[in-house]
Amino acid sequence: MGQQSLIIVALSSLLLSISLFGFLGVWDNSNEATASFFEREQALNVARSGVNMAVTQLRRQKTWRTGYTNVLAAGGRVTVRITDIGVDSVRIQSQGTVNGFTHPILVEAKLSSIFPTVESALAVFGDSVSFTNSGKSWTVDGRDWKMDLSGVASASSVHGIGVQTSKIEGDVEKQVTANGVASNVMGKGSTPSVGTFGTTNLFQLQQFYKDRRTILLPAGKYANNAVFGTPANPEIVHVPGDLEWSGVISGAGILVVDGQLVMKGKVSWVGIVLALSGDVKLELGGTGTPSLLGTVWVGTTDPSKTTNVHVNGTPDVRYSYEALTTILANLGLLEVEIYKYYE
Repeated sequence: MGQQSLIIVALSSLLLSISLFGFLGVWDNSNEATASFFEREQALNVARSGVNMAVTQLRRQKTWRTGYTNVLAAGGRVTVRITDIGVDSVRIQSQGTVNGFTHPILVEAKLSSIFPTVESALAVFGDSVSFTNSGKSWTVDGRDWKMDLSGVASASSVHGIGVQTSKIEGDVEKQVTANGVASNVMGKGSTPSVGTFGTTNLFQLQQFYKDRRTILLPAGKYANNAVFGTPANPEIVHVPGDLEWSGVISGAGILVVDGQLVMKGKVSWVGIVLALSGDVKLELGGTGTPSLLGTVWVGTTDPSKTTNVHVNGTPDVRYSYEALTTILANLGLLEVEIYKYYE
């Protein structure tokens, strides 16, 4: 009887040990499964961060296709590829990695009319361009200026003056050199900084902004004091005809002029200035000191017309990436339309 009791006790201990080891094994497996689930979820979050980073960059620069390679994000690393899949449409492939666990995300997005491709401080459209000046105390600067004008920022420079063809580029270079103002045109490349820009539908862009105008300003001459928007609350001002400003006028946003543009007062504008008509004459300066920060686009889509740019007085036209992104963001024009999203 004693031996049977010992055997029963031994068997019970063995069964208890087996149960305990089994329980601990299940506990370990459960911990491992929980850790694996967490890391897979974290890899998904890292991939989502990569998508957000790409969308943010595309809002600022619709031509950006560089992507990211193994960069730190949200506690892991992410690699993002951007490829074109159509006109103004891209595919974003983001892969997040955490401790060997990866998770891919595929996104397709529409970029049309998000942000104009800016390649110069002053873009001059037309098959024939005449550039003249009265005086030499002015600046057309394609370096990237901070919005507060405290100095040059970190974004890449663009050309001071941009034109549509290499022939016009040569013509404008000769004109500013002959006028003794080559050093007044600064920016990307050599001095004077004149270069060509890619294909842009100026009329379509003008129409896009006109359709979203917030202020309709009658054509005419204005010598009063006025404010049209601020960087925090910009406006889209549309002038259906010629415009001459000679008062103390400031504004921020997008100025769209369907005609000649003359600025010769104490005028300051932050954002985009776009003037389009048949025979354009852009006069900057006169007795005032106009200051335009962002980008200025002037010209004609009529091949029989000449775009006349006359710089007078002491104005300055300066490129600013910060000003452009701030203005367009505050106008709600930097949205990226995502139409496909796969996790």
